[in-house]
Amino acid sequence: MNNIEQKYASFILEQELMIESGEKLTINANEETISFAHLVAHMAAEKTGVSVSIVYIDKGKVESVDEIDPDYQERPSGKVAMLHLAAFPEFTSITDFKKEISAKELQEYRLISEPVVPGRRISVPWAICYVPTATWAEFVFGPGATTDSLWLLLSDLLSLDSDDKLLKLQHQMLKTRKERLRSENISQIVLNSTTCDLTLTINRELYPTTTSTLLSSGRLFYPTAPCEDVIIPLDKLSGHGKFSTTYPFRLFDSVFSGAEIEIKNGKAVSFKLEGGSEHVTKYLSIDSDSSRVSELIICDGYTKASKLDISLGLPMLDRMRTTTLVLGGVTPETVNAENEDDLKELEFNNSFVRLELPIGSRDLEIKGITEFGEVITIMEDGILVF
Repeated sequence: MNNIEQKYASFILEQELMIESGEKLTINANEETISFAHLVAHMAAEKTGVSVSIVYIDKGKVESVDEIDPDYQERPSGKVAMLHLAAFPEFTSITDFKKEISAKELQEYRLISEPVVPGRRISVPWAICYVPTATWAEFVFGPGATTDSLWLLLSDLLSLDSDDKLLKLQHQMLKTRKERLRSENISQIVLNSTTCDLTLTINRELYPTTTSTLLSSGRLFYPTAPCEDVIIPLDKLSGHGKFSTTYPFRLFDSVFSGAEIEIKNGKAVSFKLEGGSEHVTKYLSIDSDSSRVSELIICDGYTKASKLDISLGLPMLDRMRTTTLVLGGVTPETVNAENEDDLKELEFNNSFVRLELPIGSRDLEIKGITEFGEVITIMEDGILVF
């Protein structure tokens, strides 16, 4: 798999971080990802011409820092970039928890939401990327699976042979879509398919965003796997209808399919999941907003990822498959607040946790209703036309 590993390392540097000459990269890694970190570091050092730092972290503590020097020295630009190479966690079965679940455990289950911080300013490119491990491979493919299968899947899913110019074009397309959502004064979103009948209200106090990120300096990067998505913040107290999940999704330690959910006044009042009643009960009772809607993430239904009929166990990758409805905390980038007073004036879902539920399909239609009653088609037959 060495060839794919090199392509993945190049993909992270050139298409996610879009690293530049003279830029200082710092990589956080643990025991499972340290080998790949060295590969990335050597490739980065040769591209930037400055040393790359590898910070080895064990059980939450910094154990060592290695400096990887390039074969030639470039004048440092003063710019920095950050990369966290993560490993899929080994977690305890949910049935073993007879007490309240801790923040650390929720983080391991990838259910915890990012905190909304007033005046938050992203000034440097950064990314979180997962490295194939035996634990992750067995979660996806079953006992005895090897990392080779996972590397091959990632190669196909992320199109590791693609041209980086395509991602720059994708960024421009996503930027146009989110700006149009705002400028068209769309107030409601109506979704219809054989498995979905939902009417949702947009939270106009917040702002649509995308996976791609543009710094004030004009620098573009992707903090997670690049996705053809537009994240639409919702009114947590509004919205009604019913839907069934259309792809497998992970909740705590297990993967489920075919959940049936009913939404009233923005809240999941019914959540039927065969074999997952304990999981659902635990999630919905974590806090008062964990059962309420927060975002609709619209995603084109005709991508390579849309053909993936399994869950990878990571929201940042699973969301690439289809349109998703989120229960729980919002994406921080949708919130624009300079201080705590500004934040208190905004009404949004600030739950401690977050659950992304796949609802897209090949017959999904999405329409936007403006505040003047005009109907704008956003998606037809699972394809974004907006």
